Amino acid sequence: MFIRSIELQNFRNYRRLDLMVGPSVNVFYGENAQGKTNILESIYVCTSTHSHRTAKDAEMILHGEHAYKVKLEITSSFHAYDESVSVMYEDGSGSSSSSKRAKKTVFHDDVPFEKISEYFGIFNAVIFAPEDLMLIKEGPSIRRKYINVLLSQVKPSYYHELSNFVRYLMSRNRIIKNARTSGNKVFTDKIGEEMSIWHEPMARSAAKIIHDRYLFSLRIDKFAKVHHEKISHGRESLYVKYKTCIPVNMLEKFDEEELVKYLISKWDHSSEDDFYRGGTEYGPQRDDLQMSLDGDGLRMFASQGQQRSAALSMKLAELDIMREEMNDSPVLLLDDVFGELDAQRRKCLLSEIGDAQIFITCTDKSFIEQELADSLEKASKIAFFEVVSGDVIRRENN
Repeated sequence: MFIRSIELQNFRNYRRLDLMVGPSVNVFYGENAQGKTNILESIYVCTSTHSHRTAKDAEMILHGEHAYKVKLEITSSFHAYDESVSVMYEDGSGSSSSSKRAKKTVFHDDVPFEKISEYFGIFNAVIFAPEDLMLIKEGPSIRRKYINVLLSQVKPSYYHELSNFVRYLMSRNRIIKNARTSGNKVFTDKIGEEMSIWHEPMARSAAKIIHDRYLFSLRIDKFAKVHHEKISHGRESLYVKYKTCIPVNMLEKFDEEELVKYLISKWDHSSEDDFYRGGTEYGPQRDDLQMSLDGDGLRMFASQGQQRSAALSMKLAELDIMREEMNDSPVLLLDDVFGELDAQRRKCLLSEIGDAQIFITCTDKSFIEQELADSLEKASKIAFFEVVSGDVIRRENN
């Protein structure tokens, strides 16, 4: 799979960009704050429909405008024809907005999808960025996002179930909020009955979500362990374990109906506590991926270097799973990572690139040129682009 061209409209600092890119290695270089990362971010938006830098789409709109659009012309190994993917976001405040509400639309060959879940799997990319360290250092929500994005790309039905669960969960929580704001300070049977309406649909979606996460966590553990042992020269072992609300023995023998009944029972019995707590405490919205080195927690006990190695191993595991699921290489986005990694970690990363199309951002063109020349056979096919204040100029390879 590779990108042929990138088209941006009112995205970050780009009012308009139409850029033809190379099928092999594309390097965007220049000073900081010129717009290099914005290009990689736009590509990532087209694979996940979200940014790796912000949760707010409005922040990606050019200042003074009310919508952005990103379009990629792509070629995949599965189709004999060229195709395109697009993501458009409108904040609802522009004169052309009919609904006056924020709206995101995704397209395949300029045809909009009714549901975003139908879009996943058409174009896939893996991003390596300084933010990857948050996988280790931050809370469970970052790791849930990691596995949610991975699963959504390789299994679109997962995103559908996740969207359903979030909608049901919000409905249950809204009953709690409405009751409390209406002056109900004491839990009643009526409130419990209203909450229980959502327990079965929540459980049916949650059972699928939890089982998919469990199975993929086993694969992440397998691949990440191999990469980490390479990086550490066999001195350390990385373990990844799925922490969820369901007992492990139920996940191992997986009986969907049994799991649904178990979850319904849990929510039935926790309704009163959730009412006084102000929200639903139990469920996959609290899950986590626990990581450790030889039994010690990474977040508390690992050095900065060990944490970087673990984060890189997790991202390489993501790459392995995508290749396995797609039978093709996803596009690789390397956002200013060479300055963050030492020589050993850079070597490990470059050894896994294979035949994938690569997009790299950096400030030092000569350093990247030398690094790739020593590591990649296709270094002679590098396309260099200088980025200056949102202008992207193609430069000849020296």
